[in-house]
Amino acid sequence: MITKTTSPTWRGISVEQWARAGVITQLVILIRTIAEFYRLRHYYGDAQALIRYEPYIGGLLIGAMLCLAAVGLLFWKKPRAAALTAAATIIVLLIYKLVATG
Repeated sequence: MITKTTSPTWRGISVEQWARAGVITQLVILIRTIAEFYRLRHYYGDAQALIRYEPYIGGLLIGAMLCLAAVGLLFWKKPRAAALTAAATIIVLLIYKLVATG
């Protein structure tokens, strides 16, 4: 017997779509963090850019690890956990920014 199953939605968007949007957001965060080094290098020069970029490296690693976790959860068909991981990434990185860079 074939039954039609639908995934749960929130505001008309499925959990899988939320998870995909979350992973894309995490990748944008990673790209933005990496691009910050080049902005600092352009503004301050090579030597000062490395010194000023150091607090961002921890955030970059946190973001990369949580993005890897979200992608892994998507591959293991756990979209709700992937979406929650993406949301947690944003919260964790905001807290890290407040603590590390003041």
